[in-house]
Amino acid sequence: MSDLLGGWCLESWLLVHADGRPSEYPMGADAKGYILYTPGGQVSATIMRADASACFAYAGRYEIADGTVFHSIELSTDPALVGVRSTRHIQLDGDRLSLSGPDFTAGTNRTQQIVWRRA
Repeated sequence: MSDLLGGWCLESWLLVHADGRPSEYPMGADAKGYILYTPGGQVSATIMRADASACFAYAGRYEIADGTVFHSIELSTDPALVGVRSTRHIQLDGDRLSLSGPDFTAGTNRTQQIVWRRA
């Protein structure tokens, strides 16, 4: 899916709980970030708090199949994510990319909803 290639700026990163608890923004509602997809199959994502007090980043390879992108994480600021293969369902609407799917860690009963705008 060549529409995914290039750079995207973060609009929002939301964790949605299956048990009805309020959704939460892991890096705040005003977080900043980028995700980059290269033609060679590499992905790099960086998200930080607006005040730069915390940052989350990872990089690795990606594959696309049936409207889903799979990120195979090779490097991360969270060592527990190295080796994880995340699943994100793709929704493209003009210059907006929504990626949603299960949390990185199994059993949390929450999903991630991440919205990006083409850079």
